[in-house]
Amino acid sequence: MSEPRFAKLAHQLREATAGAAWIQWQALGGQAAAPRAPQAIVDPEALVLVSLWLVDHQPRVRDFVAGFAEVGSRLLSVQRLKRALQLFPSDSGERMAGFAAQVASHGKDPRWKLLAGDAETAAGRPGKVGPASTRLAEPGSLMLRLRTAFGVDVRTDTLAYLLGRRGAWADVKDIADSLLYAKYSVRLACEALADARFVTAGPDRPVRYYVEHRRWSTVLDLPDAPSWYPWVHVYSFGLRLEEWLRQPKLHGTSPALQASLAREFMIEHGRPLTQLQLEVPDHRDHLGEAYLPAFEAAVKMLASWIAEHA
Repeated sequence: MSEPRFAKLAHQLREATAGAAWIQWQALGGQAAAPRAPQAIVDPEALVLVSLWLVDHQPRVRDFVAGFAEVGSRLLSVQRLKRALQLFPSDSGERMAGFAAQVASHGKDPRWKLLAGDAETAAGRPGKVGPASTRLAEPGSLMLRLRTAFGVDVRTDTLAYLLGRRGAWADVKDIADSLLYAKYSVRLACEALADARFVTAGPDRPVRYYVEHRRWSTVLDLPDAPSWYPWVHVYSFGLRLEEWLRQPKLHGTSPALQASLAREFMIEHGRPLTQLQLEVPDHRDHLGEAYLPAFEAAVKMLASWIAEHA
């Protein structure tokens, strides 16, 4: 695979990610002239983290990040942000500290001051983000809507996740892996929600839970419950993949070595593709250089999925 082909794949992935973020920022109050409203449940922590990377190439996203730091940070979970940082590329902590400094400059929340450290506040034009409350009736804003009503809490996010499963069962491990909460906290949250008759607990072990999404859609006045997707894992994998595609060491090397490196990357990091039910190239079926076309197809599938499901 030549250097232009690697660069083209990275560009396609970045454009798809930027387009998805542009759409999803509407749920957080972003004044975006996006082609449509978000279809899936927007994960605010995932969106903020991926946007901190996009600001290098998408100045308009920088304005959204700065605006949300001023008006919407109370709807964010610092705990989830810290856990999600571990999945994103290595300098994400520095970027997060700059965002935390922006939040801290507008309030006195000690959580953000600790996260900010000595970081400087990043620039951004004001007025590009309005109150998220103006968008809470939209399906994609479901997680923010529930947090507005019940607080930023593991129980709230668990309920949003189960609603987004649209009647499918999930156990504590499934929920914890997707939401990035500790399994013990998720277990207590599920038990409390089941006791309150908000969710249904199954009879088997390990215990699985589900929500009757049609009833909740009626209560919340939604035409139908939006879907939940693991955006933290999707965005973090997409950024790592783009970063990998732009590595100078890939360019000028032999196709055989490129295929070997691509194979190693997918084996180590490709689990999110399986979560999305996208095909991960099997190295047993694509030997040697034949792995490269399959790898290229997988990257394009991911870019298309991100563009279609935001």
